[in-house]
Amino acid sequence: MFRTQTGEEVSGVVFAFDKPSNLLVIKENGSHSGVSNIRLIKANGVREVLSSVEPEKPFDLELPHVDLERCRKREEKALQQAELESSRVGHGVTKEAQAIFDALVKTMPCVWRDKSIVVLDTVYVDEPYTPDSVRSDKDHTATRERVKMVLRLERERLGL
Repeated sequence: MFRTQTGEEVSGVVFAFDKPSNLLVIKENGSHSGVSNIRLIKANGVREVLSSVEPEKPFDLELPHVDLERCRKREEKALQQAELESSRVGHGVTKEAQAIFDALVKTMPCVWRDKSIVVLDTVYVDEPYTPDSVRSDKDHTATRERVKMVLRLERERLGL
């Protein structure tokens, strides 16, 4: 176990040390049995060794199997999630506008279109993001009224 320069405590087995790159390869226990995490840490990033124990038996030098297809799927899912989260951030809008969007998106599908919040692809909430600034065509009156009600309640909840 050791502490890094940033104060993080790391517990694991030194699997390898690469002198040219000054990297320690640490094998940590994973979240459940049979799973390990491999971390690469610059040796000069170690502030202090907290404990060290010689292994009782020879160390298993085999790295665990890596399922590349599973890694690819996890990466794809993470990228999709990052894109979704990025699309939920308004550009050039106030903190209050973003807070209103974040509240609305919890109850109904919303996207930013420039500085307007578009709800269910039919209702627009424009600046200053009040019930009076909600608009839609006449075919979506019920949806518009629902958005106005939710917006009014969310503004009250946010203290706006």
